[in-house]
Amino acid sequence: MKRLFSIIALIIFTGSLFAFEWPQADVTEESCSSYFGQNRGNLLSTSLVFGEPAEIKAADDGYILIVMTEQIDDTDFFPSTLGTSVILSHEDNLLSVYGNLDSESITLNDENEKFVDGQATLGASGNTGWQNDKGHLEFQVIDAKNKSAINPKILMPRLSKEIPLTLSGIYIENKAGTLYDINVSRTYSSGIYRIYQRRNLVAAPYKTAVAINGIMVDQISYDTISQENGKLCVIGKKKYTSKDIYPTENLQLLGEAVLSSGRATLTLYTEDILTSGRQLNYNVTVY
Repeated sequence: MKRLFSIIALIIFTGSLFAFEWPQADVTEESCSSYFGQNRGNLLSTSLVFGEPAEIKAADDGYILIVMTEQIDDTDFFPSTLGTSVILSHEDNLLSVYGNLDSESITLNDENEKFVDGQATLGASGNTGWQNDKGHLEFQVIDAKNKSAINPKILMPRLSKEIPLTLSGIYIENKAGTLYDINVSRTYSSGIYRIYQRRNLVAAPYKTAVAINGIMVDQISYDTISQENGKLCVIGKKKYTSKDIYPTENLQLLGEAVLSSGRATLTLYTEDILTSGRQLNYNVTVY
C-alpha cells in the first residue's frame, strides 16, 4: 500500500508544471500553526497559517489582482477575514493570497504597480486578520478556473522533514451513527462503516486510506479542497464535506468501508507529503 501511495505522489509531484517558492524565509516543519486540510473553525482549512512574524515575499512572478486593507469575507475559501492582504494572479489561472499582513508594511498599489517579480517583498506579517490562535501570514493558492483551493505544499520546495503524524484513537461508526472503539470491540455486523482516528492537533495528513484484506477501498487526498453547493469538500471514493471529515473536534475521517460477513484484516494508513506515514492493522470478525 505504501508503494502505491508513493507512486501516486510521484505522479502528482512530477506532473506539476507550476512551482512556487515559500512566501517567507527559513521555513521548517514547525513554521506553521495550522495546515491545509486541518480542522479550523469546523471547516476544512484552505490555508497554511504561519506561526511567527516575517517579511513576506511573492511566491512567484505575478500580477497584482487586489490589495485589501479592509476585512472582507466573501467566500468559504476565506473562513476567517483576511485583514490586510495581497492577492496575485499567476499563470494557469492560479491566485496566491497573502493574508493577515501588517497594514503599514504594504508598499504595493494595485492601481499603478501591476507586475510583481517572484520573491519581491510584499510586506510583513501582522495581526490584521481574525485568527483564533497563534498566527501570522495566512497563505492560500486558489485555482480560479476550477474554483478550488490547492494545497500550497504541492507547489513549493519540499522541506527536509515534516511534523510526525500519529495514528491512534481509532473508532468505527456504523450507518446508525454508533461509534465503536476498535481496541475494545472487534466484532461487527455487516454494513457500511466510517473509520476515524484521533485528530492530529497541528499537522494534517496529506493522504489517508482504508484497506480490507490488502485491497484499498477508500483513499482521501488533501491535494485540493473544492466548493460544492456552498460546502468545502475533499475527494475520497466520494466527496466528503468538512462535517464528514471532522464530525467532532477530536475525530478525523480516515475513510469508509463495507464490512462483509467473515473474518477480515482492516488496514489503516496515514501519510504526509514526504510519503512518510503510519499504518495499523486490525483483525475483525463480521457477522
